Amino acid sequence: MQIGADIYCDTALIIRRLDELFSERPVTVGADAGLAAVIEDWADHRVFMHVVPPVVSALADALPEGFFEDRGAMSPGFDKEALIGAAPLALEQTKQDLNYLDQQLAQHTFLLGEEFSIADAACFHVVNFLLNDPSNEALIKDRPALDQWVNTVKGFGEGNVQEMAPADALSIARDAAPEDIDGPSVSARSYACGDKVTVVADDYGVETSVGEVVRIGENEIVITRDDDTVGVVAVHYPRAGYRIEKS
Repeated sequence: MQIGADIYCDTALIIRRLDELFSERPVTVGADAGLAAVIEDWADHRVFMHVVPPVVSALADALPEGFFEDRGAMSPGFDKEALIGAAPLALEQTKQDLNYLDQQLAQHTFLLGEEFSIADAACFHVVNFLLNDPSNEALIKDRPALDQWVNTVKGFGEGNVQEMAPADALSIARDAAPEDIDGPSVSARSYACGDKVTVVADDYGVETSVGEVVRIGENEIVITRDDDTVGVVAVHYPRAGYRIEKS
């Protein structure tokens, strides 16, 4: 997510920033905030990895040319043959995950009660990805509470989406300066404000960002980068799920 010259990486951080900006209807606070974060992590790191092999292997022949090469550059081991081989077991594990969701949703409208939360957003993302393969629709229909929840969330719609050309986004960053960089920092084990660090996801992504630390939150690190195309930008990452090392 880009706001001016501030770039927010990872949906886990993006949604929390949106809650700060639009606090009238937050989805990440309350008595169950910790539980919601646990479900969010489960959906993003475990369930999604179960869903990917059966969906991608089923759609492999319809994917754009160069898809596997592109994903393989980001995630070594992302290979068509490997995904096809992993698909049967991954689909069985996916069914177990869907059972858990159905059991929980049989008790409430949403995963944590009667209000939509980040837990629902994280799990819906994975279920919606599963439905890219139409043959998986039966897996949802066979679980009534899950099916009702899927239809409820789909009913929210997609809001007022307006297309923007990539060049326009770069221009906005170039003409702006980072704004969300002030505030106190907490201590970290191996780096501090002013240090140059590398930031890389600790799961399947290997793309690395390098920059100077300007703020360290309880679960956020902000680094600045001086790019030839857009000038100085602030890049925001969660600390959870990322390896951050002084360079």
